[in-house]
Amino acid sequence: MSNAGGYTEPRKADEQIQELCNQVKDQVEAKTGKDYIQFTAILYRTQVVAGINYLIKVDVGDSYLHLWLYQDLSDHVVVMKVQEHKKDDPLVPF
Repeated sequence: MSNAGGYTEPRKADEQIQELCNQVKDQVEAKTGKDYIQFTAILYRTQVVAGINYLIKVDVGDSYLHLWLYQDLSDHVVVMKVQEHKKDDPLVPF
């Protein structure tokens, strides 16, 4: 459960979240200038706006990325921001 307008608590990523990550992998690689062999969603949080904001922790092998994705009402998904992190860093809005 989340506060009105706030993000949900972190949840274990499922097949739907992994599919979102697969859809935006090329966008993430363009933003970071890196190619990722491993790109596995671990945790996620959501915020309902005019669409959905997603915060997703992704295991990329030697480090972790935090992705901020926005999915509009027509299901178009855009990478808003990407941050490099470590495994135990909390998944918080950025």
